[in-house]
Amino acid sequence: MTTVATRLAAICDVIEQHRGTGTAISARRAAAISAMIDDVATTAAEGRPRACRRKRRMASASGYKQEGRRLVVGAGGGGQGHGAVVVRARHRATGQAVAVKSLHRRSGGSYAGDVLREACFTAAGAGHPSLVAFRTVARRPGTADYSIVTDHGLAGPSLKAAASGLGPFPEADVRRAMRQLLAGAEAMHRHGVVHRDIKPSNILVPSGTTGGGVKICNFGAAKSVFEKDPPRQFAGTVAYTAPEVLARNADHGTPVDVWSLGCVMAELLTGEPLFAGAAEDDEAHQLFKIFDVLGVPCKREWQALKPQVHDDKVQVWRARQLRQRRRRNRLRELVPPEILSADGFQVLRGLLTCDPEKRLTAAAALQCPWFADNDAGGDAPKTTLTRICGVTNISALLASKPWSLAMSFVGRALGFIRPKVLLH
Repeated sequence: MTTVATRLAAICDVIEQHRGTGTAISARRAAAISAMIDDVATTAAEGRPRACRRKRRMASASGYKQEGRRLVVGAGGGGQGHGAVVVRARHRATGQAVAVKSLHRRSGGSYAGDVLREACFTAAGAGHPSLVAFRTVARRPGTADYSIVTDHGLAGPSLKAAASGLGPFPEADVRRAMRQLLAGAEAMHRHGVVHRDIKPSNILVPSGTTGGGVKICNFGAAKSVFEKDPPRQFAGTVAYTAPEVLARNADHGTPVDVWSLGCVMAELLTGEPLFAGAAEDDEAHQLFKIFDVLGVPCKREWQALKPQVHDDKVQVWRARQLRQRRRRNRLRELVPPEILSADGFQVLRGLLTCDPEKRLTAAAALQCPWFADNDAGGDAPKTTLTRICGVTNISALLASKPWSLAMSFVGRALGFIRPKVLLH
């Protein structure tokens, strides 16, 4: 258990203690937790804990000036009835470009514990190039509204948005992206962090990146395997959810992230989600879609998932499969040798193994022969993912305030463009 893992678990326990007793987190207490989170980020980035903890004041949200427009609006906080808003901003004193993420409940307001919890998991990835970089937690003066300040890369588009209409991708591109994503997952898992919602929309292609760099972001659904009272509710997006989660195994751990990365890998190769189609609340249908591709597990394999539901349905599916004498695993048919080599398929099959005990870990996957060729260097030829980043840079330019003001001026002069269209 690493120092970062120990401190993460301690922070989570403090937050959950407040949640369990229904006690609001005071501004003073939030500032103390924020200082603990800063220590986690420093320890993760430098590889050793800080010698002494200095008393700090929480950063003020007024110290950041918003630039451009609202960038991301969507679900946040692990799908617990929250909306997440990310804006591009700049620190007034240093001029550093950042992204500021706020969480708001649909019922109004925000809960400090949700922001602080997501912040501590984000901080655990400090210093890793494949995880969004944490900066600090900021508070709006005179309120209980808190925000997470990260590297400006969070203001870039998601892989889902950037790659829309451009896939499927060549194997070399997918290998490069998967090497980075698995390395990021391995760094998270080393500290006991389970993301629980890895998917293309939670993978960023940051502005200004070269070589197809990608970053895992949005830790609102994350948990620590070492915290005393981990969240019992189930999180994630059904098309990327591991079978043990669909079977309601509350003790699921880091293997669920590896499964999600296998789904992302298959989607990059084929251009469409491998297990798409089921409704978000239809766990049984999603399990059926998985077993239709990978085969219905035998009784021992099914019990390895520690299922709490759907046992009767799985027995029916298993009997039907035996009667039809159909081929159990169809994954190679859907991802044929023409698009993925034997070494690459070894990785994909290892990531998409139903039994979490037999599933590849992120660290083990990186040791597979498929990753033996170092194609992540700066001298690599410009690839599809690199070209996506080029498109990203154009998008960032068009979204920037100076460009918007310039175009507004031209529009007024020529009478062609309405400024509000550009700014909103």
